[in-house]
Amino acid sequence: MTYYDKIVDTAKFINDFYGETIDYAIVLGSGITLELDNQKELSYADIPNFPGNKVGAHVKGHANKLTFGKVSGKTVMVLNGRLHYYEGHSMKDVAFMTYVVKFMGIKGLFITNACGAINTNYSEGDIVCLDDFISLVTDNPLIGPNDERLGSRFVDMTTPFNPTLVNTLLNSAKELNITLHQGTYGFFMGPYFETRAEIQAFKTMGCDLVGMSTVPEVIAANHAGLPVAVLACATNMATGIQERKHDHEHVLKTAQQISVNLKKILTNTLEKLD
Repeated sequence: MTYYDKIVDTAKFINDFYGETIDYAIVLGSGITLELDNQKELSYADIPNFPGNKVGAHVKGHANKLTFGKVSGKTVMVLNGRLHYYEGHSMKDVAFMTYVVKFMGIKGLFITNACGAINTNYSEGDIVCLDDFISLVTDNPLIGPNDERLGSRFVDMTTPFNPTLVNTLLNSAKELNITLHQGTYGFFMGPYFETRAEIQAFKTMGCDLVGMSTVPEVIAANHAGLPVAVLACATNMATGIQERKHDHEHVLKTAQQISVNLKKILTNTLEKLD
C-alpha cells in the first residue's frame, strides 16, 4: 500500500468511526490538555496504518489517542500527542496524520506545542502565535518523490500560517485580555535540550522560541493546502537564559498550567470561525 493509499484508508476509517462531519482538528503538545463535550475516544494503537504502531509513541505527557467532541458548537478532533523525528520515526511518518486530517475533509488545523523561550521579552508560561519558522533540521517530509495527489512539488512558504486562523486567535486573546505574542519558532531535532552556544546561534538567526516538533506538520499542511496555525507554549526559558537545568517534569507541569488560557483562546476562536 502506498503512502497516499494509507492516508486515504486511515482518513476513511476515522470518519467512519466517528460518523459525523468534523470542523477542525487540534494537535496537543506535551502536557497540554483540552476537554470536549460529548467526548469519544480512539486509541492511536487502534488506527490502521498509524506510523507510531511500528516504533511506538512513548513520550511522557502524550495520551496517544484521538478525542472527538464539541467546543463552542464546533465538532473537533483532538490529536492527544504526536510522533517526533527524534523517536526514530521518518519525517513522512511524523507528517502522516496531518495529511489524514486534510483527507478527512477538515477545514483547518491548530497545532500546539511545549517549547523553550529564547526571546527575553517572553516569560515562562507565555503563549506565542507563530508567524514564521526556521528549520534547524536538514530533513523534512517533502524529500523524495512527490505525489501530486498530496500537493505540488515546490511549496510556497511566504505565509506558512493561515492569516484567517492567526488573526482570529489574536483577536480572541485580545478580547479575553490574555497576552498572546507573535514570534519565530526554531525547529531543533533533539532529543537533548540545546546547549548555551546553540541557543545563542539560534537567537542570532532570529529564533524567538526553540522546540523539537511542529515544523514537519506545518510543512505537510502547507503542502496539502490545509489551513494551519500554531500556538507555542513557553514552558521554560532556553538554556543559558534560565539559571536551573532543564527537566521534562517541569515542562509538563508548566504546560498543564498554560492549558487553562490555551483552552480559553481556542474556545473563543472556534466560536468565531465558520
